[in-house]
Amino acid sequence: MASAGRGLRTLVISTDPAPSLGDALARPLGPSPRKVPVPRGSLHAVEIDAPRALERWLAVRRGALERIALRGTWLDQEDVSRLLRLSLPGIDELAALFEIARLAGTGRYDRIVVDTAPTGHTLRMLNMPATLRALAGVFDAMQAKHRVMVEALRGSWTPDAEDALIDGMDRDGQDLAALLRDPARVRLSWVTLPERMAVEETADAVAVLSAAGIPIHHVVVNRMTPEPDRRCGWCDARRLLERRAVGELTRRVPGLALVPIAARDTEPRGVRSLARIGAELSLFDARGNPDLLNAPGAPPPGAAARLTSLARRSSGLSLNAPGAPPPPPRASAVTWRPKPRGGKGVPLDRFMGDGTRLLLFGGKGGVGKTTCAAAVAMAIAAGRPDARVLLMSTDPAHSLADVFGAAVSASAGASEVKNPGNLAVREIDAATGFRHVRERYAVAIDALFDRLSRGSSSRVGVDASHDRLVMQRLIDMAPPGIDELAAVIDVTDALEGDRDRKVCDLVVMDTAPSGHALRLLEMPALVQDWARALMSIVLKYQPVAGVGELGAVLLKLSQGLGRLRALLADPARTSFVAVTRAAALPRAETVRLIARLGRMRVHVPAIVVNAVGRGTCPRCRQASAAEAREIAALRRSAGRSRHVVIAPAEVPPPHGAAGLRRWQRTWMEQL
Repeated sequence: MASAGRGLRTLVISTDPAPSLGDALARPLGPSPRKVPVPRGSLHAVEIDAPRALERWLAVRRGALERIALRGTWLDQEDVSRLLRLSLPGIDELAALFEIARLAGTGRYDRIVVDTAPTGHTLRMLNMPATLRALAGVFDAMQAKHRVMVEALRGSWTPDAEDALIDGMDRDGQDLAALLRDPARVRLSWVTLPERMAVEETADAVAVLSAAGIPIHHVVVNRMTPEPDRRCGWCDARRLLERRAVGELTRRVPGLALVPIAARDTEPRGVRSLARIGAELSLFDARGNPDLLNAPGAPPPGAAARLTSLARRSSGLSLNAPGAPPPPPRASAVTWRPKPRGGKGVPLDRFMGDGTRLLLFGGKGGVGKTTCAAAVAMAIAAGRPDARVLLMSTDPAHSLADVFGAAVSASAGASEVKNPGNLAVREIDAATGFRHVRERYAVAIDALFDRLSRGSSSRVGVDASHDRLVMQRLIDMAPPGIDELAAVIDVTDALEGDRDRKVCDLVVMDTAPSGHALRLLEMPALVQDWARALMSIVLKYQPVAGVGELGAVLLKLSQGLGRLRALLADPARTSFVAVTRAAALPRAETVRLIARLGRMRVHVPAIVVNAVGRGTCPRCRQASAAEAREIAALRRSAGRSRHVVIAPAEVPPPHGAAGLRRWQRTWMEQL
């Protein structure tokens, strides 16, 4: 809004596979830019359709890519078409970058503002240029065999259109990588909340981006609680919590400007509300935000007072200068635990049945699904002492360790969460899990070609060496999400077997935010098709060398995917609990999420509305009334067959094993 208001032709893009941009603008959007009426300037908005964007990119290259694969391998037309249809890694993130680059290249816009997916998948998207270059390397390995053969027959090699395509893909990857690291053309603003877990996630993200050479311009600290007009225990407690969080963020990301944005009395939706936030951001930019909150040591004389005054005038917000101790809180501002009225205590059978073996928690980023998953896992383990419960996270931006305040390992049972003793906690390291699959695959490929080359002539040996390299690189074309699936298969395998052999009786899974959780649930079918396609290619060598260990690797992967698909589709064994907030944007995304899960035949018995309740000041009472309206609307959308559970807000948020268990006991069912 602010950019358009300054006369810049502006395009805002959402790359989140579960976008909320249209909800925020309060108007329908699609995969093509649509004009958004604004008081001044030109503004368009688009929610990227990743499969369509990737197909657009692939359409003009498909023929050349197929020719490269046909001429450089033993694959036939059917094999090549099937692999290209099922493969190409990082579809959401890669397609997003393709589409951003395409729209930027049209020359229609002076500035493009990108609303990215939540943390883990944004970091993956920013690494996509390297993935594109790796993909170019796969096809270059295929083309290498053709170059050798032509040079042997003709005595020389002249680069052709296929070489130009490969070079172009590699150059595109280089250009995108350079663009993301160019502060003159790209400004990355990180948005966080003034809460301990959000600060931890932000600090980790800043470290990863810094190591990758991608500069962050500033960190926007959203939803800061304004000073209440009168005494309010909730607001006092929140402001104390937020001051501590901002102080910790200042310490963790020194040298970065922190820009505070006040929480609104009503949820900001539509052009007018968003324009006011844009004006607030522009106001800080105009006053020079590098001095805001984060200057090392003491701020320049008068700076803190000037910025505090500015914040008060613009939003009713006040903040302390960095490094300065917070004012002593009132006794009532230490904790705040409002309880919703009505309802009754929530038995665990609202979330799962006696036969449930996999319990998933998911929802929009920032709604507190990790905390809810941890609290329910604690309650189940405490209530069923004979059951072995495994709580795991598949979100690339793990938060379980932050929730428990204890170390959590990628290995089951290796966490420091010891109470109750029948609960194991694990944060999945998807990259490591897939690396083990890749290593077994590489060893199996080598064994296959070693057998194949025995007794071969030198000419065949040369050809086989190229085929070996290509076959080794084919796993780099695995479909997106295979790394996460490989890890999930490893964990869900723990549910198989008899009582003496299986590792656990129930897996509670904290998934990635909505769009990527859906992708994870949809991926088993696609990846199983890919594994079968690769197996059919391998079987072509069976008459010569057999399939050996490679066949075993692919068979194990396919069988594991088959078991996972059966588990996900079985409502007697799998349940999905949707976590949301009592606000319009999370509610809209939750309704869409449940509809998608319904089409996938995934059982959703309950919705948890997290962090409900406020204080006693006029602003808090207004917020509580808005929450009640949103809960009623969600209740109507959910249908009577689903339980709507209210998890009360607490300040500070529940933390640690004892705090999570106590908090879960206060949950109520909305009747």
